[in-house]
Amino acid sequence: MKPMLFSALFCLLYLTTIAQDIQEFVTKNLTPISNIDTASNDYNDLEPIGTAIGNARIVMLGEQDHGDAPTFLAKTRLIKYLHERKGFNVLAFESDFYGLTTGWENTRKTPDSIYKFLRENIYSLWTSSDACNYLFKEYIPGTFKTGQALNISGFDPQVSLAYSHANLKNDLTAYISTHHLKEKFTGDSTYEKFLVALQELVGQQRSVKVFGNDERRSILQNGLSLLKENTSDTSYWRTIIDNLVDYNNNSNETRDKRMSLNLKYVVNGKYRNEKVIVWAANTHIIRYTDRITSNKKRLKGIIFENMGTGFTNDPQFTKDTYILGFASYEGSAGRLGSRIYKLLPPEKKGFENWIPENVKFGFVDFKKYNQAFNTPDNAFLMKAPSHFTIPGNVAKIPWNLVYDGVFYIREMYPVKRLE
Repeated sequence: MKPMLFSALFCLLYLTTIAQDIQEFVTKNLTPISNIDTASNDYNDLEPIGTAIGNARIVMLGEQDHGDAPTFLAKTRLIKYLHERKGFNVLAFESDFYGLTTGWENTRKTPDSIYKFLRENIYSLWTSSDACNYLFKEYIPGTFKTGQALNISGFDPQVSLAYSHANLKNDLTAYISTHHLKEKFTGDSTYEKFLVALQELVGQQRSVKVFGNDERRSILQNGLSLLKENTSDTSYWRTIIDNLVDYNNNSNETRDKRMSLNLKYVVNGKYRNEKVIVWAANTHIIRYTDRITSNKKRLKGIIFENMGTGFTNDPQFTKDTYILGFASYEGSAGRLGSRIYKLLPPEKKGFENWIPENVKFGFVDFKKYNQAFNTPDNAFLMKAPSHFTIPGNVAKIPWNLVYDGVFYIREMYPVKRLE
């Protein structure tokens, strides 16, 4: 009995020591960030983040909710730094893959045209928020007056914003005609129904509905399957067809898997020689999630094989990607069009309480910790990936393996809508 008791006490002491190691590391290696002023061109305080990123070619910037004003300001400042000092010349958004690929190529690169295009083809959660206005209206267009333009791309299979609504159906029709695929449909009426259903899919907020959701889904499933069966190439249009298939069968898992594939298309295709910044939610960029287990169904809407996991599981991107999550202590949040809510307090022994009260903004490089301690996978608590803590009895999560680093914000507050 005594040996068993001793073993149990030893294990408890060992686990406590490991937990203290991560807390001690955070306490000793926290880098204060001086400000989130988007107008600032002094990036000295951001250099530790640049050092942590090292030679990574892809940097993913997250957010806990799609209305976190300080996070948007911090991300904008980081984008400026990465573009001007680290040579990142592409900014890829969690928005319309087709619109931000084909549409961006066809957009005149004048300030007014760029701003109009961005307002219409990136989700209004960002483009209509006051905290992103400088990025979209001034900074991105302004880079085209320099010798170092910041190009835009997207990777979301939900191809339903302005450019896709106006052009995707006609562009796909031209592809079908060129490749003699119309005759594969069983009669003109079947083909016409397919085109109507397609337009409803890509313009869900704009089109007058002819079909119910189930009927539209069935028509598109049959038509898109037919196109896939008769399209043997690996061209851009085959990728678009695959996106339409996944958008038609939309789910969290399907969407994230396709976003991962689209992002690979972006970084291996037109921008294969460029460094790429990714703007998305924490819930999309997180890695390691295929190794997090739980028997709680409620977790499966948050933790599955998220985009960042699928992307970094590819050996060519495992070491070439730096994932920067965002965390906050207190305040309120709420995206445009949703109610404002007060943030839950962090756990008493959670990550946020390891940060001194006088630190408004800070950075912790988990990658450095993982290298120093041989990638420990011991769980600790943190409000992540959203504005609440996943309890230890739901899932035990080593957040140091989920994020490569964390940008900490003491007080969160929501965006305001642009007038």
